[in-house]
Amino acid sequence: MSVLRPLLSRRGRLVFVATALLLIGALVAAPSISGAKPASVKQFTASISGGAAGSFTITVTNCGGPTLPQECTVASTIGLGAVQITVPTGLQPATSISATTPSGTTWNSGYNDVTKTVDVTAPGGSNKLNPGQSLLVTFNVTITTCQGPQEFTTKAWGSNSISGTEPFDIKSAQPTVSCLGSGGGTVTGPNGQTETVTGDFTGTLIVTFGGNLDCNFGTFGAQWSQFHLPTQVNITPGADFVAGSHPKISTSRFPAGTADSSSYLICFASLTDFTTRGGPTDPTHVVNIGGTNFFVGILPNCYNPTTEPPSINPVPCVSEQFLDLATNKIVISVRMLPGDPLKH
Repeated sequence: MSVLRPLLSRRGRLVFVATALLLIGALVAAPSISGAKPASVKQFTASISGGAAGSFTITVTNCGGPTLPQECTVASTIGLGAVQITVPTGLQPATSISATTPSGTTWNSGYNDVTKTVDVTAPGGSNKLNPGQSLLVTFNVTITTCQGPQEFTTKAWGSNSISGTEPFDIKSAQPTVSCLGSGGGTVTGPNGQTETVTGDFTGTLIVTFGGNLDCNFGTFGAQWSQFHLPTQVNITPGADFVAGSHPKISTSRFPAGTADSSSYLICFASLTDFTTRGGPTDPTHVVNIGGTNFFVGILPNCYNPTTEPPSINPVPCVSEQFLDLATNKIVISVRMLPGDPLKH
């Protein structure tokens, strides 16, 4: 007890209080860092579409806008001023390069023979991509040895120079196309979605994931907005593609959502008018894709369940649609014309 008494005495309490006041004073006197400039946020996404006759478009989007792209974690806080796209070895070189924003602003662009890249820069600081804006980079390639996945590695900077300052972080998967040889094969896209193409053809088919095929029309709009493939599938011919005499089969497999497998719709684009042959009730729905007019509609089932005996609808049509319980994935197969569709 004699040891504790000095600590409880008035003098002991004064010493303790004085020490506490000195510590508080030291904390108050410490230099403040609240005025430091916060680090800028720099995020972007990139996707690829096209492939017909070796022509591709890569869409670069600075994260932001009224609706944040699902891959982005937060909106960027600065403009994007430079983009570099590496062309895969089997598709070099790139030619006929152009880069424009939806508002019509043209960026500086060209192919670097040394780095084998498409280099694109904004024409001045005021023309950078603001958060939420996109840039369309279009170019042609020479398909020489295209087998399997081909990645167009895309980088971006806040500066108006390649490999400059303020590097951006890509939040989407790198733009990738897959080349399927004679008879077809399987391609894996975002979110575990796979696409398998089989059929009677020779040469090369090019499969890409991404794009925006508009099917919000007619009586299908409300349902279409909820139930469709997670990612658009684009199937286009390589320069050496030769269509066979029989339909091709395209099968999508993707993780099951909350909807029943029968709820999903397939939107399809074709050069021939299939909408009057058992297709949607809007036969005049024509859209321009890459300068070409396509007939677009929701596909019917290959077999008409309302007739007895069953009648066969002309291709394109949906031949299978079910939930694979073993993998918990939706499986949808489409019988297609020997030519090449886009589907969503």
